[in-house]
Amino acid sequence: MIALSYSRISDYRQCPHKFDMKYLTKEPNFQVKDEDKSPALIRGGNIHKSLERYVRNKLAGLPNDVTSPEVMRTAPLIDMIMESYNVSPEKQIAIDSNFKEVSWYSKDAYFRVILDLIGWGPDLLLGDYKTGKMADYTGSMTVLGQLHMSAVVGFSLWPEYEMCSSVYIYVDHKKSIPARFKRTDLDQMKERLIIEHDMINADVVFQEKKNQYCRWCEATRQQCKHSSK
Repeated sequence: MIALSYSRISDYRQCPHKFDMKYLTKEPNFQVKDEDKSPALIRGGNIHKSLERYVRNKLAGLPNDVTSPEVMRTAPLIDMIMESYNVSPEKQIAIDSNFKEVSWYSKDAYFRVILDLIGWGPDLLLGDYKTGKMADYTGSMTVLGQLHMSAVVGFSLWPEYEMCSSVYIYVDHKKSIPARFKRTDLDQMKERLIIEHDMINADVVFQEKKNQYCRWCEATRQQCKHSSK
């Protein structure tokens, strides 16, 4: 069984063949080494670590020792959240087919999510830090997006909550994009995720799929007929 994160689901939707090369056959040109990471990817990782440190310092009553512009822009929003919620910084969560939490590397892991900020308060708040350009959230109850997937995990782990706010926090723009869910949405969202999980795990062909992202794909001409490399 292949445990799925939202990024893996997104890659499969984009192109099943890419998914196969990246996660199953693990072609070398699809494995990004630290020294090969793009500046944007490195920056995003550093910002996530800095924001996590900011939250941990604040929870511990320690002075803030992170002064990057991105943290300074995002700190007022985090401070406001912490006034109304008990919070936790980044948490890696894996759940099994019964939507119960298991260890991250468990063979029973069905889905995996990383929640950048969790808040327990008047509702359940799940934050995801985003860097770079803002984009409208396109997830729906038919084609679930990342915020939907986070809400499924949140509702499953904290059954006392009837409402969940799943939020993109754009650190470069001092803006957030929320998606709000009711517990009554949970069964439908679970069903959609199970259908997609079973479809991906049942695939044995992993058909090439030409799309607008082909020009940036790591595949060579020998690996994919749509490649320009």
